[in-house]
This record gives sequence, structure tokens and C-alpha cells, in this order.
Amino acid sequence: MYQEKPKSYGIIAVIYYCIYFLGLLLAGVLFSKNITYGLHIIYCSLFVAGILIALIKDKNIYNLGHNKEKWKNNFIVSIIIIVGTFIVILIFSNLPFEKLLRQMIYYLFYIATIEEILFRGFIQNYLFGFKLNKYLIFIIGALFFSFMHIPFQMFAHNNISWRYLIDALPNLIETFIAHFIFCFIAYKRKDLLIPIALHYAYDFLGVII
Repeated sequence: MYQEKPKSYGIIAVIYYCIYFLGLLLAGVLFSKNITYGLHIIYCSLFVAGILIALIKDKNIYNLGHNKEKWKNNFIVSIIIIVGTFIVILIFSNLPFEKLLRQMIYYLFYIATIEEILFRGFIQNYLFGFKLNKYLIFIIGALFFSFMHIPFQMFAHNNISWRYLIDALPNLIETFIAHFIFCFIAYKRKDLLIPIALHYAYDFLGVII
């Protein structure tokens, strides 16, 4: 992960991101018309497309964020984060256990795992085809990840204007920093297990508590 690649990888990352951004924009339009399932269809389709691109380009999906050498240690740390987060939420939340468990599965697999694979494993990884300083590439990836939240959220908050960007700026900055941290951990651990667990904890704690 996060090693210099041919320029074609960087081009693929940018093209895919543009399609992803437009896909979420379309999902927002559908959501505003009460076609809520449109988001899930588009979201899952974009994920499958990213996996297929990696399979075609790299002939495997291991390069999207899996390291056999450090797998056990990363897995143990991830489990501690996941279980620890759930216990904290269980203590401080008034929601039933069954509902919290469903929310845990949703944020862990549907949100954190998919977004980490697509952004830290696929897009961020492929951006190294531009042969820039790694921190600059991390910044570009962080900007991509932050702006990705704009198109759908504008429709979800019924605020389709430049004003939304101003209102959402603190959250966009927070998301930018989170991406940079997750990237640095993925770079050091050469694996996405810990970033996935942290992403899940960040989102789950932020929504439930």
C-alpha cells in the first residue's frame, strides 16, 4: 500500500472519484424525492465497481488494504476498539441492545468497511500513481474524502446552496483530519483493519452518544 505506481493508477483514481461524487449527487436527488433506496443501490454499485477495477488492474484485492504479516496484531487491536466502543455505547445509550447491535453492524460493515476500502484502500492508494510527496497525496485524498460528503448531505439537510458549505465547514475540517489520521495508520500498519475499527468508532460514537 501507498507505494509509487504508474501514472495510469492516479488517473483511474481521479476518474473513479468523479463518478463516485456524481453518483452521490444523484443519490441526493433521489433522496429528496423520497426514493430512499436509490442511495443504497448507487452506494453498493460504486463499491462493487471499485473492487472490480482493482481486480482487473492488480489481479487481486489484497493491495486495497490487507497485510498478512501484521494481520494478527492488527486484528486484535481492531477487535478491542470495536468491542470497547460497543460497551461504552451500551453503557451510555438508552436504546435497546438489539437496536444497538444492528447499528453496530451497520456502521462497522456498511459504512466504515466500505468507505475505508474505497477511500484509504482504493482511491488513496491509486493516487500514488502521480508520484508526488506522500503527505501531499494524503492531503489530496483527505480533500476528496471531505468533499465526498457534500452532494448527498446537501439534499439530506434540504440546504442546496453555497450556504451549506459554510455551515458544514467545521464537519468537513474534522472529516479531513480523520482521513489524514486513518491514512497515516494505514501507511504504518500496511493494513486497513485498524482504520476500519477507528472509523466505525468515530461514526458510531458520534451518532449514538
